[in-house]
Amino acid sequence: MLQKLKQFPILSAAILVALLVRLFVSGLTWVGVVALVLTVIWFGWDMSRWLMFQTDPPHRQPGKDSTPVDEPPENLISLVYFLSETRDADESSIRRCVSTALRINFDPDSPDSEHFVIQFTPPSDPNELDDDITHFMVRVPQGIFTVLVSGRPYISNPKEFARRSIRDKRLRTAVEQHRAWVSVDLMDEPSDPESTQAAYRVIGQILATLAGPDCLAIYCPEIQRCNEFDLSLMEVLAGPKPLDLFHEPTFEPIIEISDSNPKMADAVKEARNRWQEFLSAFKKSSSAGTDRFIVKAEFREGAKCEYMWLSVTEASRRSFSGVLMNDPHELLDVHRGTSVTLELDKLNDWIFQDEDGEHIGGFTLDVLAEGDDE
Repeated sequence: MLQKLKQFPILSAAILVALLVRLFVSGLTWVGVVALVLTVIWFGWDMSRWLMFQTDPPHRQPGKDSTPVDEPPENLISLVYFLSETRDADESSIRRCVSTALRINFDPDSPDSEHFVIQFTPPSDPNELDDDITHFMVRVPQGIFTVLVSGRPYISNPKEFARRSIRDKRLRTAVEQHRAWVSVDLMDEPSDPESTQAAYRVIGQILATLAGPDCLAIYCPEIQRCNEFDLSLMEVLAGPKPLDLFHEPTFEPIIEISDSNPKMADAVKEARNRWQEFLSAFKKSSSAGTDRFIVKAEFREGAKCEYMWLSVTEASRRSFSGVLMNDPHELLDVHRGTSVTLELDKLNDWIFQDEDGEHIGGFTLDVLAEGDDE
């Protein structure tokens, strides 16, 4: 409470009171009247700033400002970039980004402007340290938002959280490696689903202008979904439905299974034992290379190993050829679209669609869905 009282606009209030007393006691000259008008504007601006900053911004919780949370916050209308390094930001750079995103011309020299972007320090416990988060308030016709720029991880232990919560190795690595974050949050309380969607449109448009090479992932606290960052997401992010970018993984997921998993060993053995079934269907079909017949194969580079899908173009009892359908996570010698020929001992799984539209194969998929404890 004392901290909030310290931030009350005492100077402008004192001058305003003095001028009002002078007005009622002895009147004012024209210079005094001009001074009174300017002081009223000054006090109104200071007062509006003071009133708006009495509520902690959405990310902060009393008593928890000094350390990151163990779990990401929920029920927050916000989108967050996980960053690989700390980002510098100031009021002018954020103002330019918002202006570009929403096509609004701000006048930073006008104290009574209805729409603005300003840096501020929210009220907090003086015993708590919050030096690593920079706050910017954005008031636009669509509402009041905050841009938060932090020099620490979004969660207190990214590696532990990612290991416990994320099965996709690509996404898990992105979350583990993030060291800082930037978010755009709604400060107003949405009144209905339509206003929430409208807020996300503004948030997405602003966040799209804040994208950079330091972005690793993008996260939505409200729906608890995270996706790897890629420039291909920008069109959706800045579009009418930015949350659509969470419908599918940005890249093909990489699921890790231990080499000692007995269910996986049995599934691979069944795929190889039934290879003739795939081969017979493939030779009878005219759909080679159309993704109707696909196989999953082992690719190795030194100690690194990944399993990826191929669209089959040729197949025999001892080998198969095809075009790689996805990009690897760590391997360097192959990529999506690469044509390869492999021996049958590299076969991991296969799938094809029969004449009735039924999918045959996919023996390892259930094992991947179950996962394992190692």
